[in-house]
Amino acid sequence: MEQLKRNRAATTQRIVTALEEVLAEQGIDGVCITTIAEKAAVSKVLIYRYFGGLPGLIEYYVRMGHLVPHYSPDWLEQIQPVHAEDLAPVWSSQTLQLFRRLRASQSSRELLKATVQESSPLSETVSRTLDEELTHLVDQLSFVKGGDHQAMSAILLGALSYLTIQAQNDRPMIGLDLRSEAVWQRIEESIRGIYKAMAHSANESTTTKVALRPAFAAVSSWDN
Repeated sequence: MEQLKRNRAATTQRIVTALEEVLAEQGIDGVCITTIAEKAAVSKVLIYRYFGGLPGLIEYYVRMGHLVPHYSPDWLEQIQPVHAEDLAPVWSSQTLQLFRRLRASQSSRELLKATVQESSPLSETVSRTLDEELTHLVDQLSFVKGGDHQAMSAILLGALSYLTIQAQNDRPMIGLDLRSEAVWQRIEESIRGIYKAMAHSANESTTTKVALRPAFAAVSSWDN
């Protein structure tokens, strides 16, 4: 039984790796079960048995944290703000790390592009699953009770997603060459400023409360 589990895990990883390679090489429109099966050296029947089809494989891939990171409770405890001024750096650092990761991965960028394509089984699967993952991430990192963190996050994450897609398509935005790392450094600095203003508003508001971790609280070991 244990050997079967190891074999299935190894085969699953081969299929996932093949999916990444096909996405990077051919884009979302070039992804199909036949190509993935050939690249992974498995039968198409096996992929259908494991995932139910291509949408199921895509959903599995996204939910495994290949686009949006999964944070353990210990990790969240580690980064929870201790002081009010810590809130903005936590928000901005996690957001910027997420989009650096997306920008660095060809397969991830192709999936991000799929979220704005016309309706199809694959684009619907990517859009729905990615939105659920981002929603969970935003809820984990809000550290604020009260206030509309969902709407504010939708604006910021939506803007960064669009800019990432425009960069993938080699298109500028407001005259900015999104292929330039210097331009992305300017964008990141602006994001830090926006989060700083949002954190200041949350800390000064009478209708919101920032959930701070007591400075004396012990932080257990964590893994990312």
